[in-house]
Amino acid sequence: MRGLQTLLRIRETYIGIVAAIAFQLIFFTIWMTAYNGVNERADQLSIGLLKEDTEMGSQIVKDMKDNIPFTLKEYSSRKDAEQALNERQINMIMQIPANFTKQLRTGEKAEIIYSINQANASVAKNMMDGVAKQLTEEMNQMLYPLQQNQAIEVFSQQFAQLPFEQNTSQQINASVQTTVMTVKDHAVDATIVKTNDVEGFAANFVPLMVIISSFVGAMVMIMQHQQAAQMVQSSVSKWQLFLARQLLNVGVALTLPFLTIGLMHLFTISSNESFLSIYFFQSVLFLAFLCLAQVFVILFGNIGMVFNICALSLQLVTSGVLVPKTMLSEGYQQLAAMLPATYGADGYYTIIFGGSAANLLQNSSSLAIIILVTLAIATVTVAIKPAPALTSS
Repeated sequence: MRGLQTLLRIRETYIGIVAAIAFQLIFFTIWMTAYNGVNERADQLSIGLLKEDTEMGSQIVKDMKDNIPFTLKEYSSRKDAEQALNERQINMIMQIPANFTKQLRTGEKAEIIYSINQANASVAKNMMDGVAKQLTEEMNQMLYPLQQNQAIEVFSQQFAQLPFEQNTSQQINASVQTTVMTVKDHAVDATIVKTNDVEGFAANFVPLMVIISSFVGAMVMIMQHQQAAQMVQSSVSKWQLFLARQLLNVGVALTLPFLTIGLMHLFTISSNESFLSIYFFQSVLFLAFLCLAQVFVILFGNIGMVFNICALSLQLVTSGVLVPKTMLSEGYQQLAAMLPATYGADGYYTIIFGGSAANLLQNSSSLAIIILVTLAIATVTVAIKPAPALTSS
């Protein structure tokens, strides 16, 4: 009991208890509000339509527009559709080949080709895979009675030409058998092409893992640097201290990518991007995380760590790793555009899975803007706050 009484006299004991409660409240509040109504926003996912067949293909596209709850975008060329898929502007391509109607009329198996980008949130990938199978099944149900009617029409024509002799019944039976055999209850097959796919289940979690490890590491580092700064603030000027912290941030940001890339090689996570591209992107990403975590601590002191906990949870739900950003509410989508994890996840999808090479540069530019803005806020805050009195050594 004496040990308990001693701990209860220390302020940090209560801070730890409050932190445990705060984590529960913050994570539950943010995650539940962010993912509330996600299924109702499935219409924000997009399917690209590549209609090369102008007969039955047009009817299928018309029926899709009337019945499925997704945004449909028509493309005139395969190249444009693939570019949109790689840039994650659409979630799937549905291609109706030029010989689709011909295959149906000749009794062959027709084919619909679906392309699903694997460099995407797991919810979107799984949902598009299910949609492809469901659409194919619905098409078969729609086409089966049409083929039956065509078969009856063909049979009637053949029967009208038959001579009424002794072998009439045998000829009718043969005609019926030939005609009915051409009717298939599954006239359409689905070919699902998974673009930007990689081997290994673990690779799917690299973007999420990098975000969590990088930002939590940045939070802990900034917290420790804040405590160190408070210990020496009476012996150095505030500007010397601020500059020293920025030099530490840059130094760690330039060093950490060697570890990140080394771990990726250790666990056989391959990439088509060059070493320099990955190194530069990870450096900019980690520096953005450091600057974001730092600005809250400089603004609010130790209480700023509560804001960093909020920032961690917000970035996990809005980054687009677990659920596509388009399926979040408008407020969370706008917030995602201001947080570095959004661009970090998108960049790592390109690094791990492939896709548009210009993606890394675009995401790096966005991260650079976040760095400049957060540094500017931190600088202004340091300038406004009074400097503690220096003690003579």
